[in-house]
Amino acid sequence: MDVPPLVTERLDGESVRTQVDLGGEDAVFITPSRTLVYRAEGLLSDESVSAYPHDIERIDAVSGRRKKTIELTYVDTAGKFTVPEDRADAVIAPLLEGVLAVTGVTNPDEGVRQAFRFSELTLVVTDARVLKHVGGAVWDDDFAAYNFEDVTDLDTEEGSVATQLVLEVDGRPQRIKLPSEEAASVVHAVESALLTFHDVDAIPDLHDDETEETPDTEEVDSDEFGDSDIDSLVDDPADASHPAIDRVADDASPGSQDDGTTADAESDAASVHERLASLEATVERQTELLERQQEIIETLVDELRRGR
Repeated sequence: MDVPPLVTERLDGESVRTQVDLGGEDAVFITPSRTLVYRAEGLLSDESVSAYPHDIERIDAVSGRRKKTIELTYVDTAGKFTVPEDRADAVIAPLLEGVLAVTGVTNPDEGVRQAFRFSELTLVVTDARVLKHVGGAVWDDDFAAYNFEDVTDLDTEEGSVATQLVLEVDGRPQRIKLPSEEAASVVHAVESALLTFHDVDAIPDLHDDETEETPDTEEVDSDEFGDSDIDSLVDDPADASHPAIDRVADDASPGSQDDGTTADAESDAASVHERLASLEATVERQTELLERQQEIIETLVDELRRGR
């Protein structure tokens, strides 16, 4: 549909970046700084335009029987509007793009490729990063950002119910748990954006620069240490070398000394790797439980404030 004259009057010189048809003659028009909700004239109402600036503190999306209410919270006020349930995602994605740009989370020339919402997990894939928000709100300032310039690998770990998207960021794995039935769409979106950002054709190509910059020194068995994830559990990755071990028997001959030391070192390194892997899994489970408890507490506090 064409931009109604009443909307044109409210643009204040801005251009419409996204237009979403809500059915009938109603529509949402999203500019760089505001979202304009247009309601056509009806039997009981006049034609109107409501403006919602993007400098928000929080976005919520509350589902009803057939419509979804998008609630915007500002520093000193609040606003909300409803859209059909099947048009909500088409509105929220460009709305988030405007919010992230105005609030300084993304750069002015950084576009949002896709936004995903799974229960209390919101993922936003931009041209330069993945943004992760966990909580009842679609968005607020409590989020994690994984910049593509720091990502050196992408993988998945499949389970019976959930699939984990694994991003290697600065040498450490960052896991994002996704519903298995939706994981393929997320992985495709992230992989496509990541490859475009680095201007490569495949994920293994991300390692080419590292291979070229590796000094010509003694070779290290990458199968033994390359995937150990030890960096994720130590404070200083530079000091994370395996411990020196000297367990040579007093009566060992010079010829057998090296063999015994090497065997002991390999055995101890494997044992350390197993213990660290188990510890990391335990920490992740405890972190998820703590996050869930925090979300429940926040929900209870919110309901108490509303007198429920």
